[in-house]
This record gives sequence, structure tokens and C-alpha cells, in this order.
Amino acid sequence: MNTRATSIQDNDRIASLDMMRGLALLGILLANSLHFQYGLFLIPGLHDYYPLGTIDRVAESAILFFATASFYTLFSFLFGYGMALLKERLEQRELRFGTVYYRRMFLLLFAGLAHYLLIWDGDILITYAIGGFILFLFLRLKERGLLIWSFIILLLMASSIAMPEDESTFTFEDSLAAYSAEEKEVLTSGTYAEVVQFRLTTDPFGMGGWGQLLVTFNAVVAVLGMFLLGAFVARKKWLLTIEENRPFIKKIWWITMLVGFPAKIPHAFMGDSYSYEMLHMTIGGPLVAMFYATSIALLATSPKAQKWLQPLAKVGRLSLTNYLMQSIVFTTLFFGYGIGLFNSIGYFAGALLAVGFFLLQVLFSSWWLKRFKMGPFEWVWRAGTYLEIPKLKR
Repeated sequence: MNTRATSIQDNDRIASLDMMRGLALLGILLANSLHFQYGLFLIPGLHDYYPLGTIDRVAESAILFFATASFYTLFSFLFGYGMALLKERLEQRELRFGTVYYRRMFLLLFAGLAHYLLIWDGDILITYAIGGFILFLFLRLKERGLLIWSFIILLLMASSIAMPEDESTFTFEDSLAAYSAEEKEVLTSGTYAEVVQFRLTTDPFGMGGWGQLLVTFNAVVAVLGMFLLGAFVARKKWLLTIEENRPFIKKIWWITMLVGFPAKIPHAFMGDSYSYEMLHMTIGGPLVAMFYATSIALLATSPKAQKWLQPLAKVGRLSLTNYLMQSIVFTTLFFGYGIGLFNSIGYFAGALLAVGFFLLQVLFSSWWLKRFKMGPFEWVWRAGTYLEIPKLKR
């Protein structure tokens, strides 16, 4: 019996998953383009958000409607799917899943901490790693249990729509406004050392360490429901038998489109409201994420569509590398220690930059995969996960 865990090979990959990852990376970059150039919290009146007037307002609404809250949610679904798939493949080889899994999560946590402290505080990897530790406990459940707990957590998140604003909400907003004003100054003209120091010492929520723990807990809960849904779909193997399940997948496609997008309309087009934002984040976001996932699943069975979707698959195969490169390049473009475009070009130009850079990532990923089996960050992650030096060159 082989007692060592060996990494997943190219021929084990599911093409539609890589296509979804590639699409999610484009959407995440578009959504993050708002924050790279205006900070983590988009406080009304603090920045000149619309230097081009109407075209910037249209770009903002389009990003909110199509991208925000949907693509990190799609990535959460794919993360859960991937971890369930990893468990299945290791157990088929009669290998210890827990040891490999925890090494993988600790490495992801370390990468997230480095990303947060040294590159950008809009990091999602820390949340995924902490959520991943919790996901391990749920992966022991059967399919029915995964689905029930996924719905319970997603419904708990959706119930936040009915929560009224109170005095603590306004105090919280005041703290964010003060933080964002200071953030604007340091990201506009601060050195790299000053930006890192700002991340280490400034409390955006005004609640100290407990406040940060509470925000992290909420973020973990926000992704955990989609982790579990992804794990459930992996167990059902629907993405491996798309043609057999096409009628069911098309029903999901219609439902998520007809409910998800309308749930995003108020926040994207009708103004700023707590209830609108919660509707957008907790119902619109997850349902539209599933609309994107089912769209890719249905298209991936067509040879003609596969040809057009292959560029997304190549970007998706280097998902960790491409995600980190987006942060490195865009913080350099916008922050004062780099080119210094912070608070200067508007939403429309920022979106054009995001799309243009993603096209460069498509070209880079295609070039890289012709020469190497995986991305450089994927190589490090895989080496640490399996405690072996994987072959990099083809």
C-alpha cells in the first residue's frame, strides 16, 4: 500500500471547475477594483468616485449587479467542492486525509497572513483557511447532512435582512468613516512601510481585538454555507455527469437567475440602504453565484463553447498565483508607494484596467502552462501539502 499522499495530476482535473475558477477571478478583480482605488470601505462623500459622471455611476452599478458578492461566493462554493474532492481521492488511495488537509489549511493561513500584512488588507485567504478548519468537521457528514447544514447557515445569513439598524450600527459606521479618512491619507501618499504600519496598528471597527474576532467570525460564517454546498455537489458528482442531470441543472439555472438578479437590483440601482445591502449580499450574491456555476456547467458540455471557455480554465488552473498577482499589481498601481492612482481615475477606468489585466493573465497563464505543470504559488502550496517536491517543468 502507498503510504504517502501524492498530488492530484493534470488528468484528474475537472475542466468545468477550472473554468468557474477563471470566471470567479475575473469577477473578484472587478469587485476589488472598487476597493483598490478607494479603500476597503466605500464611505459616501469621502472620495471623488465619479470623475467621469454618469459613465462611472453606470460602471459602479454594473459591478455591484454582476460581480460584487457573487464571485467570492462562487469561489467559496468551489473551495468546498475541492476539499470534498480531495478527501475522496485520498481515501480512495487509503491515505490519511486529516493530516494532508490540515497541512493544506495551515499553509493557506500563512499565505493569507502574508498577503494581508505585506500586500493588501482585502485578503480572503485567511477567512478561507479558518473556514476550512471548520469545514473539516462537516466533511464527516453524509450528503443529506451537508445540504441541511448548508441551508441552515445560508438561511441564518439571509435572516440578517430583517435586523433593524440601531445605535451600535451608527457608532460602527462612524468608526469606519474615521478609519477610511486616515486610510485615504496613508494610501495616497504613504510609503510602503507606513502602509504596513497602518494595517498593523489601526482598528477600523473601533472595538479592539474582540471586534476583529467578531468580524472574522462573521466572514467565516458567510463563506461556510457555500463551502458546504460545494462539498454536497461534489459528493453528488453532478459536474461529472452533467448530461445525465441537464434537466435538473437547467431548473437551478432558471431559479437562480430569476430570483438572484432581482435580489441585487435594489442595492445596485436604487440607493444605499442596510436592508438592500443585506438582500444583495445574502440572497442575491449566492444565487447569482450558482447561476454562473450552472451556466459554465451547461456550456462546458458543448465542444464549441469549450473552445471559448478554455482561456478561463487556464487562468483557473493558476488561481492562487493569479489572485495574489492581482493584489500585487493593483496595489502597486493605486497606492502612493507605487504609481499612485489612488482616488483619481474613477470606477469606469478602474474596471477597464481590471479587464485589461485579466486578459494579460489569460496570456500569461496560457504561456506558463505550456512550459510548467502548475503555477509558482500552487507549486509551493502543493509541496508543503504533500511533503514532496512536485515536478514543475513539463
